[in-house]
Amino acid sequence: MNLAIDIGNTNIKAAVFNGEGLIEVCLQQAELNGLLSKYPIENAIISKTGDNTEIEHRLKGMDIKVVHLNKELSLPIEILYKTPHTLGADRVAGSIAANAEFRSQPVLKIDFGTCITYDVINADNQYLGGAISPGMMMRFKALNSYTAKLPLIDPMQFTQYELTGSDTASSIASGVVNGIKNEVEGIINDYNQRFGSLKVLATGGDCGLFVTLIKSEIFARPYLVLQGLNHILNHNLK
Repeated sequence: MNLAIDIGNTNIKAAVFNGEGLIEVCLQQAELNGLLSKYPIENAIISKTGDNTEIEHRLKGMDIKVVHLNKELSLPIEILYKTPHTLGADRVAGSIAANAEFRSQPVLKIDFGTCITYDVINADNQYLGGAISPGMMMRFKALNSYTAKLPLIDPMQFTQYELTGSDTASSIASGVVNGIKNEVEGIINDYNQRFGSLKVLATGGDCGLFVTLIKSEIFARPYLVLQGLNHILNHNLK
């Protein structure tokens, strides 16, 4: 069995896989010990943004083969990005998982995280690049930080986002949420015109909200990065 671990600056996510099949996910480091005790893990891959060495020491102590996601690893897709050393590991892993699901078809992967990232893989299984824009909470915080009187809005206080806000709070919510909705729909439309038709996959913390709002067909995949890490691990174990 495989273990995929995504170590971020504040959060740690991990998942156990049997081959390509996702078995169980944990979203906190405290839960990781339970996974290690429960399953016979043989191989692990670590994608590391944050500075956490405790997990690596634990895995090595259990005689688990550990692979680190870095530029030396072989990838199942070709990267055509002009500056691959600046390409985030989460963008690479998520794109590989999206490509694995729709092999030899053009795919647009959208990650609704701290930033909203757009990544495109063509029908030749080549990663082309994409776009990065501010995420939902970044936009709310920017409106609060860069103005004198606009409050910081909690988007969870709203059950719907009317196009026309009736007060300051609902106007901010409308501007941010409907702005992202229309941005995403416009980008999907632009890529469909370029590629004829493509598959769209979404992931990230705010994925659930926007998948329900956007009219285009989108496949929600909350664990896309972990799935991509597992694909990379299996590719390098062959």
